[in-house]
Amino acid sequence: MFASLRLHIALLALALFCSGSISLANTNNPETHVTPEVGPSTSELPASEAKKLYKRYKKAYDKSIVAIACVRDPKCINPEDEVLRYSKDALRIMQKLDQLAAEGDAQASYYRGLIAYERGKYYDAQAEIITHPDFILTATVYRRYAKEQFILAEKYLSVPAKLNNAAANQYLGDIYSSAILGAPRKDKATNYYYTAAIAYLDSGNKVDGAKMYNAMKENANPADSRIVQVYAKLHNDEPIANWRKLPENLVQSAPKKAQHH
Repeated sequence: MFASLRLHIALLALALFCSGSISLANTNNPETHVTPEVGPSTSELPASEAKKLYKRYKKAYDKSIVAIACVRDPKCINPEDEVLRYSKDALRIMQKLDQLAAEGDAQASYYRGLIAYERGKYYDAQAEIITHPDFILTATVYRRYAKEQFILAEKYLSVPAKLNNAAANQYLGDIYSSAILGAPRKDKATNYYYTAAIAYLDSGNKVDGAKMYNAMKENANPADSRIVQVYAKLHNDEPIANWRKLPENLVQSAPKKAQHH
């Protein structure tokens, strides 16, 4: 019974995360949303306090996860207060990010979406490792939370994704290629991966560009024009324009023919 009570407290902390963030998200007024023109990489989004808030959130959330793990261990001594304290700290930070995102902060939208994406992945992974019949209900709760978080991630990441943010498009591709929101939407996932690939390659990041190319191949026919275009951009260098005169020191003269007497 004591172990069951502790598990209930852990799930209560998860419910605090989810219900609080979702209720706030639903009150945002989309008419106040501003979409400034920015470049493809996260670093090019307008600077704000969002990145610092994300780092603070990560610390609080990671501590809450450690505390939840302690709740499951009967040897731990009264960790319940820590679970609720760190959970409330993380929730307050998310409320601030929600506010900034509603005011048109593209970087806040990115990090709020990233938080939802990471939490969705975590809850889904927790559901996968629960196989005992007595805990099937717990796995169902985790999957419901995972779906709610991916819906939030889709909402917030769509803002920087429309600004050609590479990472946001990548995460949306992951969401639509998974089965968490229902049947995988492979063509939509391919579109997001394509946008991410182009943005990565335009910024000189061939490593992540190649990852997006492989992700596209898993969701579309290899002969798809989008895949072909990314392949060409990934492997072919831009040709030198024939109208552009090269510096003299780069022009190699043709070898002189030997003169015969």
